[in-house]
Amino acid sequence: MPPSEERVAILGASSLDGLGAGFLQQYLETGRRQIVIVGRRLQALEEVRHAALEKTQGKRHPDAQVHIFVADCTKPRDVLELRGFIDMRMHGLDTLQIVFGVTSILPLLGLANADPCGVNADDQKMTALQADAIGLDAIAQTVQQSSDSNLKGTALVLGALIPMLQTTSKDPVVVATGSIAGLLPAPTRSVYCATKAAQHFLVDSVALECQTQAGTPVPGTDKKRALVRFLLIAPGPIQNTFVAKYAVDSVAGPRDNRSKALEVHDVVRTTLNKVDSVGSGLLVMPQYLFAAHLLSKFNVTKGITERIAHKMYRY
Repeated sequence: MPPSEERVAILGASSLDGLGAGFLQQYLETGRRQIVIVGRRLQALEEVRHAALEKTQGKRHPDAQVHIFVADCTKPRDVLELRGFIDMRMHGLDTLQIVFGVTSILPLLGLANADPCGVNADDQKMTALQADAIGLDAIAQTVQQSSDSNLKGTALVLGALIPMLQTTSKDPVVVATGSIAGLLPAPTRSVYCATKAAQHFLVDSVALECQTQAGTPVPGTDKKRALVRFLLIAPGPIQNTFVAKYAVDSVAGPRDNRSKALEVHDVVRTTLNKVDSVGSGLLVMPQYLFAAHLLSKFNVTKGITERIAHKMYRY
């Protein structure tokens, strides 16, 4: 498909230093003309669009349009309205970028202010031997918020937009931003790891379902549904403000060692190169983390990855 004909939706583009903004800039520089960016805050989306248009002056297609749609992708009504907006403005969809999500950066006991190592929600030393009712409520709230964004939101947008991809595109693609945390357990990331792992399995399972659905008739036409390609990216820590801005349980910022964190532009370019080469499946960045993922599955080598995790997350 020529880049100028590709219609792209980027769900989660509210941060100037985020992956969504990076994908937008790269899509503009490579000739895409019809792009919609989605987030919960209008002003933030406008800032991201303005910055991308400024950076791509003289590089983007002269007819390029960046549409803005404000939506909370954890709400069914918002997702339905988003689908209608895409249909009205772009008359279909070729590439769906699922970038949104939240993180959690406290140990499970820390959420309840009962962590014996002193990593607690109130940033104090352990104040209780066991979690009380308030502490358990805090755990429940963190799990709910994380699940809503990382799992429920992904399920809703896939449910709403897969039929559009199947019936309006010749080469439909879903790119889902997961995390290495969905493949490797990590201390202080228990809730985040759990919800990202659930997201990974959701995406992989829906990809299998789409394989079966490919080629089935589109009601009322002589067309058949296209095969949707799925690319799940699982990057390690990224050098941006995602953790500081989107942690649902703490405002203290990341505790982990970010000396080797990935740059946003490297993640964006590696991802889009994979998509453009008709890639699908799992893309782990950096590559050595894929080896760590494999090593963690065997008891004989699991201890190695556990020691690395303790060191990396300083817990």
